[in-house]
Amino acid sequence: MGFLFFKTGKEKERAERREKRHALRRAEGAIDEVVERITSKEGKQAAAQRALTSYRSAQVLITKLEQKKWVFKQVLMKLETAGTDSEFAKALAAVNKVTNINVEMVEDVFDEAGDLLAEAGDTDKFWSQMYGKEVEGSKEALKDHIPSMEDLEKTLQEEVAGKITGAVEPAALEKEL
Repeated sequence: MGFLFFKTGKEKERAERREKRHALRRAEGAIDEVVERITSKEGKQAAAQRALTSYRSAQVLITKLEQKKWVFKQVLMKLETAGTDSEFAKALAAVNKVTNINVEMVEDVFDEAGDLLAEAGDTDKFWSQMYGKEVEGSKEALKDHIPSMEDLEKTLQEEVAGKITGAVEPAALEKEL
């Protein structure tokens, strides 16, 4: 019976080879599992990067649309104001029908009005220049309202880190990794 407990040299070599094969398979399995986790994490990181890019792009588009809406309102207001010119012309025509008008005086008034309109045109040019300066400043303001990709990534990483440390046990986190 004592013979059953002792192994021969060949049996010992065979057992060692078997143990080596099992250890090698376990190591290969562990390596494959780590590679799979890394690939999965890289995929999630790339997806998060794409989501951040989409989010920032949407913010840029929204801001541009809001700027276009504002410009549209400004142009609409100018057009409505320009419409008063025809209203004034109609009112003046009505006054002309009921009033005896001195042609020379009317010419003088219209000359003066022409001078005033020229000055108003110069004023409009000045306002246009001021508008251009304001719009230039809005390009810089866009940077103030829409965070950069680096800021978005940093914020996302901080939020994820906060959720992980606050909501997940360290042992569960190690098990997941």
